[in-house]
Formats: sequence, C-alpha cells, structure tokens
Amino acid sequence: MTSAQKLSVEQHTNQGIQEIYDEAASYYQQLRWFKTRLTRLEYAQTEAALLSQFHFSQEKKGRYLEIGCGPGTWTKVVAAHAAEVIALDISANMIEQARRYVGDDANVTFVHGDAAHYQPVDRLDGFFSFRVIEYIDGWQDTLRRVAAHVPSGGRAVICTKTPISVYRGTGRERWFTTGVKRMLGKLQRRLLRRPEPPADDRFWQRYVSPAALRQVLEEAGFTDFDLAPAIYGLPIFWRGTCQYPLIPQFAEPPFMWAFEQGRKLASRLPMGARRMSLVFSESYVLSATRR
Repeated sequence: MTSAQKLSVEQHTNQGIQEIYDEAASYYQQLRWFKTRLTRLEYAQTEAALLSQFHFSQEKKGRYLEIGCGPGTWTKVVAAHAAEVIALDISANMIEQARRYVGDDANVTFVHGDAAHYQPVDRLDGFFSFRVIEYIDGWQDTLRRVAAHVPSGGRAVICTKTPISVYRGTGRERWFTTGVKRMLGKLQRRLLRRPEPPADDRFWQRYVSPAALRQVLEEAGFTDFDLAPAIYGLPIFWRGTCQYPLIPQFAEPPFMWAFEQGRKLASRLPMGARRMSLVFSESYVLSATRR
C-alpha cells in the first residue's frame, strides 16, 4: 500500500536543503541518472553497489527505512526486493516525484519530514541512504536514532561521496572553473573595496570518510562491515557532470567499459586494497549487520 504521511516541516534544521530540492525536484532524476549514457553508467554502477551490499533473497521480505528518498531512484530498486519501504524525505516536491516514479501499487510509504528529527515507528529490518547523509546536519545522531529500531541481523547500507578521490575538484567545487571564478571575484572586490556578498548557506556538503561512518555504526551496534566502490573511473568526459573535458562523446564507450571493469575488479579486492581503490571512486557504499 502506498500512502503519504505529513510531518511538520517548520523549523527544519536542514530547511535550506529542503528549498534546494523542492526547486530541483522536477528535473533532478533525469539530469543526474538517465539523461546520457554516462549518467546511465553511473546509475548502473551505483545500483550494482547497492544490491551487492543488501544480500536480498528471492522472497520479498523485510521492512526498511530510506533516509532521503529524493525522486525515488533507489526506493524503487529496494522496493522490488523488500516487503515494505518507508521512504523519508525533507522535500514534498521530491516525494511527489517519487510517488510517480515508484508507482501507486508499490509497497512504499512516503513520509515528509526532516531526517535530523525523524523518529522511526516500530521495528525495522534495516535502513539505507544513498548520497544523502553528507547534506544532513547531525547525520551521526540520525543514524544512531534509526539504528535503535533495528534488531540483530538487520542491515545498514549507506552510500556517500568519497572524501579523498580524483573526483574532488570537479562538480560544484571544481577548481578549474568555479574555483578560479570565485577567487578572481574575491580579488576584484578587494581591489575595488567592495563588500563581500552574503553567503548562500542553504546548501552545503560534508565528506564522510568510511572510517567516520564505520565508527558511528559500530557505536550503534553494527558489525561485519563491507565496502564497495560505486561510481568508479576518472572524471574526464566532456559530457560528464562538471568533469575535466578530455574525452569527447564519440570516444566514450571504450573508456566507460574500462571503468566498469575497474569497478568490478576493485569490488573483489581484499578490504585493505579496496579502501585504497576508492581514490578512483566518486562515491562508495558501506554496509554492516546489527549484532
């Protein structure tokens, strides 16, 4: 059964994030995951990492909470294997997009609320969050609060962006365009004795290391940690998401194939080598089992 539950969205700790994603809801999923063959590769790599860490059986079972469902990209993947998914998001517009994408017959309950304050109801067989915790103010408390509802044997699967990676310096923070422009603007204002514009603090991003994430989950009673690279390769495509524009569209396929083989190889490495291989991964997935 699909339903929508309304929680109060006043005085959100993360209200700036809510505003950003309300604005982006109509286009985010298509632009980020499905628009080009590059974004579709990144979707396939992330989906493979998710499924490798969940250990689903053929039978649909388990009740899982998703922290930050967005437009339902990963909600739909997990709902195909679970008995129930509770999909939480701070953005009402994202939830509406997710309901359309997942479908009315899916076994998903949508909850509109801030993960920083959300209190789960009843027992959970696990929880997951994909590319969200880096935007939650107080993500540690959020994970601890949710983990308290997971019994022994339950799963936690978290995907977040890699702190030390060849992808740093690209995207929103890319030094070769955005960073240089910001630096020149600041220099110009100093020379002309103009005041600095007010900072837009609606949107920020932290980088959560595997070690920091593991520590929080260990304190919450989890063990048997596993790690997998998600988006893997080099940020060198003209059509990539704010990447270094080296590889044109016609030359994409062989590089994409090579990067996917690299991801598969890295996923089979011993744990120590796998952690080192994350330098070529834009994001990673950490999973664990409740003791």
